[in-house]
Amino acid sequence: MRKDELIAELVSRVAGEIGAILYSLGIKNEFTDDQLALELGIEISEIRKALFAMYEIGLAEYRRKKDDETGWMEYYWKINYDKARIVLKRELEKTKRNLERKLENETKMIYYICPNMCVKLSYDDAIANNFSCPKCGSMLQYLDRSEAVEKIKEEIETIEKLLASL
Repeated sequence: MRKDELIAELVSRVAGEIGAILYSLGIKNEFTDDQLALELGIEISEIRKALFAMYEIGLAEYRRKKDDETGWMEYYWKINYDKARIVLKRELEKTKRNLERKLENETKMIYYICPNMCVKLSYDDAIANNFSCPKCGSMLQYLDRSEAVEKIKEEIETIEKLLASL
């Protein structure tokens, strides 16, 4: 994937479809959420939700100013296209760390599962329940996590390649 495709995917995941639309507009100057809602015909609450989601990861910023006539606060927004690469890198690194923790947990822990999919228990909990499901009484079965472990490793490798290409 190219950098701009990755950023579009990130914005879409974080800020939804509205966020993806806002980001794709390429607005370089400051704008108000009211102005954008009127121009796009989208509810202002949806615009604000998407902008605040982008703000949370550093892709948008705002300043507030009190409207002298109404007394209401107006939000002036700016999308930080110049920070997109840094934000993308930070989010990929965060995802990689989460996957590494998950990998460690998956390789350290032994799980047993009910054949009726009632519960998934750690080895210690399975022993405490005499290897029978606490909900339906069926005999618990060892849960082979090797496939999940391989998928996590592949995801980490993909992220490492993406990070190297940035």
